[in-house]
Amino acid sequence: MSNSTKNRLTSVAAAVVAGVALFGLLSPAAASDQNSLTSHSPWLAPIGHRQPTRADVPQNEVLSAWEREQQVFDAELDRKLIICRGC
Repeated sequence: MSNSTKNRLTSVAAAVVAGVALFGLLSPAAASDQNSLTSHSPWLAPIGHRQPTRADVPQNEVLSAWEREQQVFDAELDRKLIICRGC
């Protein structure tokens, strides 16, 4: 065998080994063993993580002319689309 053939076979063998290892890591059987606790009960967010509310966002009192114009356009579009905001 020539060196190029040996190098090619080595590359193919390495690719096959990597593929088998990756398939083993991503298989559903392996995933179900690792996540058995979270698959049966709700997964809670870590302490200190929560959905931000409007009060968490800083309110800038000063709006540029462009922002005021956009707010007017948004209000007009909402009226045209009849979007319910308080359901």
